[in-house]
Amino acid sequence: MLTIQPFGKTGSPSITVPNNKILMVETLSVQVDVSPSGSKLETFLQYRCGGVAVTLHIPVTYAYTATSGFDFYVTMQAVRLYADPGTQMEVSIYSPTGSHGTLFLTVSGQLI
Repeated sequence: MLTIQPFGKTGSPSITVPNNKILMVETLSVQVDVSPSGSKLETFLQYRCGGVAVTLHIPVTYAYTATSGFDFYVTMQAVRLYADPGTQMEVSIYSPTGSHGTLFLTVSGQLI
């Protein structure tokens, strides 16, 4: 019999899937920031699926510029991703014109 458990977690910049379960991610939320204001960036999610390293591009939308000079970008997406037991799911950015501050990743779904 297959036991399914709800799962939700926020990490900065990553979360770890429990060792004895596969995580079926149903929603994915990302918040990233970059400085100086106006910097270009790409956002990625790295994890393992079926023993293979996966890098997934995550499109983000500009939200606002903080008084600190950081531009904040966010996304919330319905997805279906399968992460291996014990996998670290990590959000990262690449910016040719700036550097990142705090990165947040939130996932929710089912442990199977």
